[in-house]
Amino acid sequence: MTLKSFGQKANYFLRTLLFCIICFIFTFLLFWTFCYSLHIFYLFVLALVVAAVAFVRKKNRKFITITLCIAILIFLLSTPYNLRQYNQHSEAYQAQINNGYHLKLREKLGIYGTLLIITVGDFIPFPEASKQNFYLLFPKENKTRVFYDNDFLGAPDIQKMLHLKGKNEVAWNKWGERFNGNFRFAAAFDPCTLEITNDGDHKKATLVTYFHYRQNYTTHNANHYLYGLFAFRIDEGLFWYLQHEGWLHPYTSVWIARFDK
Repeated sequence: MTLKSFGQKANYFLRTLLFCIICFIFTFLLFWTFCYSLHIFYLFVLALVVAAVAFVRKKNRKFITITLCIAILIFLLSTPYNLRQYNQHSEAYQAQINNGYHLKLREKLGIYGTLLIITVGDFIPFPEASKQNFYLLFPKENKTRVFYDNDFLGAPDIQKMLHLKGKNEVAWNKWGERFNGNFRFAAAFDPCTLEITNDGDHKKATLVTYFHYRQNYTTHNANHYLYGLFAFRIDEGLFWYLQHEGWLHPYTSVWIARFDK
């Protein structure tokens, strides 16, 4: 195989991979916006029809890719409107649950898809919360999961406790200042206990939290300077409902870190 032919095959593979990723994102958003009854769903249907006609007429893949990307771009640009609809429907679902009614399969799938979006969206800013959400999707017989990671030692409220002996509750100060060093970790570990023990030449920090969603609890989130435009609500009660229905699986999350004495 010559260097030129290898480069051509590598280029083809990367373009195919990118096309598959775009198709996956488009399909997920099409399905999720349908489940959540968002108006933007009809735009995705239109884009799908255009892409299907192009495929039947044997248009090149570039045209189909551009069509799908335009639909995704419009979805992103219309985020404020989509969020308003999302908030209204989430509130309605929560009220329905509070009144003792069951949700339809489509509505449950929409909520499940929301958790998937949160899990992916949290991957970079809140990796611990993202990881815990991911494992919430899978049942485990003993309902305990153990993670080995030293990152949580960087939280200011954790650092203040590293000299303590025994098991103590962490009093998170995540709202003390906007975007403080605790926020990332409190999003995953509030509430939790921290136990410091000796481990040979080092010390061991064992953080334990019961990871689950609370009944009828709502968190309101928004960009600080554009409040209202990008405001969105996370109804933990909807995820609690999926736990109750057996779609999500709460567990005890144990995080272990070692550090110098």
